[in-house]
Amino acid sequence: MLYQIGDFSKISRLSIKTLRFYHECSLLVPTEVDEETGYRYYDEKCLEKAKTINSLKELEFSLSEIKMILENYSDDEDITDFMERKSKEISTKLKKYEEIQEKLNRFKKQEEGNGMSSSSGIVVKNIPDMLIAAIRYVGWYDEVGKEIGRLFKYCGRYAAGKCFCLYYDREYKEDNAEMDICVQVSREVNNEVVSSRILRGGKAISTTYTGPYEEIGEAYKKLIDYINENNIKDITPSREIYVKGPGMIFRGNPNNYITEIQIMIEEE
Repeated sequence: MLYQIGDFSKISRLSIKTLRFYHECSLLVPTEVDEETGYRYYDEKCLEKAKTINSLKELEFSLSEIKMILENYSDDEDITDFMERKSKEISTKLKKYEEIQEKLNRFKKQEEGNGMSSSSGIVVKNIPDMLIAAIRYVGWYDEVGKEIGRLFKYCGRYAAGKCFCLYYDREYKEDNAEMDICVQVSREVNNEVVSSRILRGGKAISTTYTGPYEEIGEAYKKLIDYINENNIKDITPSREIYVKGPGMIFRGNPNNYITEIQIMIEEE
């Protein structure tokens, strides 16, 4: 039986516009075309071909790939290699989209808590133990941002808090500063770059600093003055928690960066 293009459109679930395009590119050629009227007519074989085209489109095959398959193959077993290649291609796309999703999640986590108000006072607090993933780094302070990016690349969805640094040196170093770039995680992450461990907590003095990192020394002065005035024994490493810093896309205004500094102290 022959079907006019309108009826065939309803049966095949392909629009008339699409059927005309498929005809033009020789993907789905009508059984007959009336020379006088130009009307297109389709038969049962065209319907089976339309179903095949729809199935392959659902599997993300391009029209050029579908055309090649239809012209050269007629059995499912014949296109196994095509399916294998398409499977690998989809896997690559999935991995890429997962990476994009992780970046979006990290962006969301980074922006959480941006509404926190800063405080210049000294707070004594108890810091709990936590599972962290860390990158050991020796180098320049201004290179920390790159290491933070690497850390989140490996930790991805297991990151469970703000990034922070552990500084092991008791003095400022122009180079070869020793530090761990860390983030709390929901499960261990261990590979050639990142290692996980339990970071022990304890008693700490803390202050929150708002402003560019280059001027963070004033915040350290307040903590050191407090330690000296109260005859407290401090414990390295100190911690800098980056509550709000440069964004993943935009650097932002350094005057609005928020950093909490914690110095662990011996308990009485």
